[in-house]
Order: sequence, then C-alpha cells, then structure tokens
Amino acid sequence: MRTMEIRRFPGPRWEITDLGSLVKDRLTRGLVLWPDQAASVVGYMIWPDDLLKRNKWIENHRRNDEEAINAGVHGLKIVQQHWARVADIVHLHDDLVHGEHQKARGGASIGKPISLICNKAKSKGTGAAKLWEIWSSYRDVAHLAAAAVLVAGEVQTRHRAVPFPLKLAQFQPYQMVMLLPDLVIAVAMTVQDYGLVQVSHGRTEPIFNPETVWRIPSDINVAPLPLPERKVTAEDIAVLNARRAGNRGTCSQRKTTPVLA
Repeated sequence: MRTMEIRRFPGPRWEITDLGSLVKDRLTRGLVLWPDQAASVVGYMIWPDDLLKRNKWIENHRRNDEEAINAGVHGLKIVQQHWARVADIVHLHDDLVHGEHQKARGGASIGKPISLICNKAKSKGTGAAKLWEIWSSYRDVAHLAAAAVLVAGEVQTRHRAVPFPLKLAQFQPYQMVMLLPDLVIAVAMTVQDYGLVQVSHGRTEPIFNPETVWRIPSDINVAPLPLPERKVTAEDIAVLNARRAGNRGTCSQRKTTPVLA
C-alpha cells in the first residue's frame, strides 16, 4: 500500500460547507493558502512514479524558485489533457454504476467509458488504444486527476455566471490544485473510496489497484465531498449496446437506435 507524503492541513478538521464563498475568496484574491500541500498534490499528479522529480518539484516550490517551477511544468498542456481523459473515464464509470446501467451486459467496466469517449470525441488522442495508455499511466492518481478536473469545471461554470478577475483559460486543473488544494483533496477522497470498492466487469480487483494507488493520508484533516450526480444519455447507452464484449483497443462507429438500459 502506498500513501502520499503530504503535510496535514492545520487546525480543526477542514469541512467545506460554503463552496461558493471558498471559491470566490481564493480566486478573487488569487490566494495560494496552502502552497506546500498544493505542490505535493501536483507532484504526484504529474510524476506518479518518479520520486526524484516529485521531490525536486516540491523543493523548488519551498525555495520559491520560479524559473525551476516553470521548467518543471514544461508540457503541462498535454498532461492536463490526459488528466481530463482520466476524469472522464472515472466519472462515466460512476455514472454507469449509480444509474444501474448495462447490468445485462456485465455492468460498468473501464472499457465502457473508454468506448463512449472515443466514439464521441473528435480531438487527437481519444482513440481507444491511447485512452488505455493514458489510463495505465495515471491510474494510481486517477482520484486526484478526476477531482482537479471536476473542480476546474465547477469553477468555470461559476465564472460564466459571475466572472472572477481571471481569464477563463486560467481555470485549468493545475491552477485549481494550486489555489484550492483542500477542495481538490476533499473531492479526491470520495473518488478514492469509490475506486477502491468498485470492481470492473470481468475482474476481481477494484478499478484502482489497492497496492499501487497513491492514497490520501487518513489524517490529512479534510472532510470528503460527494461527486455531482449526472445521468447517462440514451445516446451513450446506444453506443454501449452496440459495443462487442471484450472490444478493447477499438471503437465502433456504427449508428444505432437509442435504447435505454
């Protein structure tokens, strides 16, 4: 079992009861309240299997070495795209489970969200083989990636309604971890618990490997937050109904008549 090395948030147990006020305060002031915790989370998200790079990144933050920090996040745009794919996989899996879809076809599996993504997406890097590669690379920090992407999406929605003094392009997962690490951790705790319990179809182990997933310390001093509930569309169910069992690595582009599971 692997546990993240991240400093505990100080004070009494941190419970986020007013999300709107928290987001407004941090983003309006551009306040990096917990820089050490934020840098640690980002380090695990970018380099889940490279201790030396993680430690160097955290040390650069502690020294406030801006040049080294900027050099460390070279290629961050692609990394954030990969986090977004991982987040889609996890959230779609959760949608299938809680909607009780595809029970007659074995229930939820990682392959089914991947099929949905590569059938709907138009951008580069959304083929099934690439998505499986991304999942393999970030599976052990999928709870962190999913949480960062979800928080970024929530903040963008709030910004569109009542703009913050930042450009929309700045509301990316990396910036959200730096400004709102406690919120990202709170959501990630819920995703972590989900991933350690849910077993994909045709397998005996949960979707997160209990031996290798980077677990959030139990004494991190933050209370978990639930995921937003969503519904799987009739179009998505049609795609899954047309999918052949074991169709890993390819995506059907066949048109089908939507049928709810």
